[in-house]
Amino acid sequence: MKRYLEYLEHIKKREASTIKVYRSILREFSQYEPLTRKSWSKYLEKISGNSRKTQKLKLTVVKNYLNWKADRGYITHKERFWNDAEPPKSRDLPRYLTAHELRLLLSTVDDPYYRSLFRLLINTGMRISELLRLSEDDITFDGEKARIRIRGKGNKERMITIDRSIVESAQKNGVFEKKVSARTIERKIKEYARLAGINKKVTPHTLRHSFAAMLVERGTPVNAVQSLLGHETLTTTGIYLKISATYVPNLV
Repeated sequence: MKRYLEYLEHIKKREASTIKVYRSILREFSQYEPLTRKSWSKYLEKISGNSRKTQKLKLTVVKNYLNWKADRGYITHKERFWNDAEPPKSRDLPRYLTAHELRLLLSTVDDPYYRSLFRLLINTGMRISELLRLSEDDITFDGEKARIRIRGKGNKERMITIDRSIVESAQKNGVFEKKVSARTIERKIKEYARLAGINKKVTPHTLRHSFAAMLVERGTPVNAVQSLLGHETLTTTGIYLKISATYVPNLV
């Protein structure tokens, strides 16, 4: 780092104030060296709590520094993966349904198969792809509870526990046997949302957002929400902390 700062000062003729900013940012980054993909991910998670403007500045400084080191052989990575990092774009809050809207949605579902399927999505927060991979072998019962093994992105597994009755209803109505396409499920949920008079764009992922919003509203620790949703980093989960909604226990 010292050589790089000297390079900026003597070769690039940067202002003293600029050098000071670089030094501060690089001192923070030095805690994550030697650089690996894992340490880089941790650094990105660390700065994710900063404003977008600050993240942009830090990424610019650190990427310039790493490229300078790579050009001179101080670090040897075949791929300069750090150049792929970008500050987050402005994001709209996730669309979700309130408890009332969820109940309204389910009240319009006259097909037992889709009613059971939607209840399963609402109460587990599963992605459609995860639901379609489920089999009865992924389910174990323990008293009034059911444990579901979910295989998420990258084939990573997580466990979630829900009321036994929800899973038994899904079994009874063939959710684990009769596999329909993701497109069909999306079409059906839009159809039922329209019948329920819900004036929002509703997709299967909306039910996942609703599950997350419910957890946050109930005071579930964010790291637990991350685990239940199968997010790789807290950065993705953190967006739900901005949601304010009214939920009640025993949702649907």
